[in-house]
Amino acid sequence: MNTTTLLAKAEAFAALHEGPDILVLPNCWDAGSAKILADAGFPAIATTSAGVAFAHGYADGHVISREEMCAEVARCAAIVGVPLTADMEAGYGAAPQDVAETIRQVIAAGAVGANIEDAIATEAEPMLDMSLAVGRIRAGREAADAAGIPFVINARTDVYLYNKGATPAMFDEAVARANAYYAAGARCVYVPGVADPDLIQRLTNAIDGPLNILAGPTSPSTAELQAMGVARVSIGGSLARACLKLVENAAAELRGPGTYGYAEGAFSNDALNRRFTV
Repeated sequence: MNTTTLLAKAEAFAALHEGPDILVLPNCWDAGSAKILADAGFPAIATTSAGVAFAHGYADGHVISREEMCAEVARCAAIVGVPLTADMEAGYGAAPQDVAETIRQVIAAGAVGANIEDAIATEAEPMLDMSLAVGRIRAGREAADAAGIPFVINARTDVYLYNKGATPAMFDEAVARANAYYAAGARCVYVPGVADPDLIQRLTNAIDGPLNILAGPTSPSTAELQAMGVARVSIGGSLARACLKLVENAAAELRGPGTYGYAEGAFSNDALNRRFTV
């Protein structure tokens, strides 16, 4: 992707975080799903690290390599005309320089934004020290700025994922981390694991910039989230998981009654050929 195109996509993506409408980001896991989601009319799309990992036969949670993840991001970015932001897990290394290198590689892959988590799920203490987490976002910001584009670092804090309940201390830590990440150069913050409308509203009020919520079956509607002041909503790996569940259901149908109902309503080959003809 040439520099002019990348810059234009980065500017457009950054502007989508400033409203007035909430940014709804569906999450793809390969070039085919990216193309279908982009063709549906979304102004931007995202990758899901979980979905990409599952599609490659890996478990979620810092197992797939940075090289494999960036290769899939590049395939997705190349096939769509809209901006693409990439879920890059925890940045592929705990050190700030690891995150900086991840940002450089994901920009080279054609993405104009990236999620960076503040937890390493394989460690006994998954949440990174806050000062280290802040330094990682700052290093990512410096790498993005050196590339000369308004890259959107979506700093994810996993306070509500790695703790039970929703205590006042958890709220205070999530807000403190989010605002520190903004001060370090994040352009959006991501607080997954929250669905209660009152809690979401309090987070929106207390955080100093655009808030990304992970939506699921128990989440408020998009319209309700927008009314709360949420700037961005994404669906994570849920769509990829739903598609893989269809595969399992189809396998059970084939092995059981030996019928083919799973194929009802599927795309025809001709329809997909038309969709993917360059």
